[in-house]
Amino acid sequence: MKSFCLTISLLFITLCSQAQNAPTIPTKNPFPTIVTLTNWASYNSQEKFNLDIRSLGFKFEEKSVEAASTSFTYIRKVSVDNINYTDRIVYRIANDNSASIISLVTASTDLVSLYTPQLAGYKTGKCDNEMSKDKKTTCTCYDNGKFTIDVCDERVKLTMGDGNNYFISVAKK
Repeated sequence: MKSFCLTISLLFITLCSQAQNAPTIPTKNPFPTIVTLTNWASYNSQEKFNLDIRSLGFKFEEKSVEAASTSFTYIRKVSVDNINYTDRIVYRIANDNSASIISLVTASTDLVSLYTPQLAGYKTGKCDNEMSKDKKTTCTCYDNGKFTIDVCDERVKLTMGDGNNYFISVAKK
């Protein structure tokens, strides 16, 4: 009987310790600051960017080679208020290493509210990106002489109702 109680006790302790170590989907969705995004755009090094972005939970997905640039796409799965999302960030380097562009797309966090206060020192300008030409998208574009930053809120029609898809692009000039 003693060995039975001891076995049950050990089993209970093991189950409790495993429950505490069980992996959880993050409920917070931290994104890098504007300073971090502009630093990354200055790297011109996918290897260096790769180390930094993985610390935020992003995983490498694909590499695309185009005529003038090479892009590296990373994704992460997050859960916010029990809703699952996929965040995507693209790091694009011009083939002549003259510029880098960071593009971040998510529906999990309002990037407009997150980044607009951080862009107070930038001047606003005319948006000339593909998303700003869409009537369902609202973009505000910023410039500080070294970087151009586009922050967009795209109204998309989802099967379960209206939703937002947020986009920020940081390009080194």
